[in-house]
Amino acid sequence: MSIDCLQTYMRKFGIKGRYGGALKLLILYSLKESPSYAYALMRKIEDLTGFKPSSGAFFPLLRHLERHGLIESEEVDKDGRRIKVYRLSRRGLEFLEAHQPQVQESLRLAKSFKKFNEMGCSRIFRVIGELVENIDRLNESQLEELRRVVLDFEYRVLGILKGDVNV
Repeated sequence: MSIDCLQTYMRKFGIKGRYGGALKLLILYSLKESPSYAYALMRKIEDLTGFKPSSGAFFPLLRHLERHGLIESEEVDKDGRRIKVYRLSRRGLEFLEAHQPQVQESLRLAKSFKKFNEMGCSRIFRVIGELVENIDRLNESQLEELRRVVLDFEYRVLGILKGDVNV
């Protein structure tokens, strides 16, 4: 699942605000470790989060960060072709230092997203999408069964989160 798909569902279900800006901070954090070209940087983000950023979201964000002086780029030769290598600017480093609590929260969320994805939990979003697309086709008996399944799912997940061993 791409991070764009995840963000779409997060927006639909009202949880986008908490995670907005994390990708920006993860890019800056990754560049603090070492300069990188865009696709290697995307792989670093995927390694951190378990989700691959889409080019459609990632490259505009790189341009935004560069326009605001948080990162810098230079073209270099690599294997006979020109590529852009990005690095954290002094202003970007200052920004990271000034936003350390948010950086740590973004890293915590990245670790959570990765574990969420590794456990296969991101399939929930695909199922929700299928449900939204097809719910009008269900009869009353199917809807009632779906209500029971959803309530049971909610009860069991919250029980696990609360440490209830009898779930």
